[in-house]
Amino acid sequence: MHSYLRAIGFSKCKTRKQLEKIYASALRDPNRKMVTTISIDTSLIQFEKDFGPSFGLSLIGEYGIEGDLSIEHYYPYVKGSSNMEIENIYIEKQTDKESYAGVCEDSRLGMTLIFYLQNISDYAKSKWFNYSNKSFTRVRFSALSTQGTILLGIKKTKMQKITDSLEKSYRDNLMYAVKKGDKEALEYYAHDEIQTYRQIVERLKSEDILSIIDTTIMPCGVECDHYSVTGNIISVREEKNSYTDETVYNLLIETYDILINVGINSLDLEGEPLPGRRFRGEIWLQGYVKI
Repeated sequence: MHSYLRAIGFSKCKTRKQLEKIYASALRDPNRKMVTTISIDTSLIQFEKDFGPSFGLSLIGEYGIEGDLSIEHYYPYVKGSSNMEIENIYIEKQTDKESYAGVCEDSRLGMTLIFYLQNISDYAKSKWFNYSNKSFTRVRFSALSTQGTILLGIKKTKMQKITDSLEKSYRDNLMYAVKKGDKEALEYYAHDEIQTYRQIVERLKSEDILSIIDTTIMPCGVECDHYSVTGNIISVREEKNSYTDETVYNLLIETYDILINVGINSLDLEGEPLPGRRFRGEIWLQGYVKI
């Protein structure tokens, strides 16, 4: 059983028998079906069944030359709504099944971001036509969460917002120079990190950490595409699972200038989500890459 099924409204799906009924519904009436040749006698097939306006279940399998269909694996998804321009995106095959991980390297983050690729059939097609070695730079991020908390936002004055924007621009330029091998920029960067650390330690004497740190994203657990995030909520959509009638929130959050649509069951969210507040929780990061 996939642990993130409950994130899209299947909190009561506990057994294989219950899952097979959902499987049958997806196979009987998919919203999208993509077939891609992956060898002379085999095609990869991807079914997508929407159980809500922005979320659903995707089934991946193989279709043989004799017409036999074999479902290999499935995953729940939520659709991303914002196209992000990333400096470099690499795609790597996962070893155990026909699935892929996207690897992002962007100076805005200062870290490597890894996500689960949603449009598997598109990438498999690009491999078949030998297009998979081209550069990918555009992605729509989304994520699923099974535990989250709503926090109050940090109120900032107009001057603070201008200062933050200038500091961010300076830091982005500094990170870009560091990646290019500028030794002087590396020294400035190291000095800034030490100063930031000292300021945080001093402020922690009288303030809470969540009033100092606006947004965060960091690896979480043993899975490479799982993260702990704190992000500003840009918009909130309340949706219903058409199969179970459970409520699922689609939260568009911003963290480190990265926009992510987070899908979470209302049963797993503590607090009322509203624009201007913050979401904090663990997520399984997904991405739809423009190929």
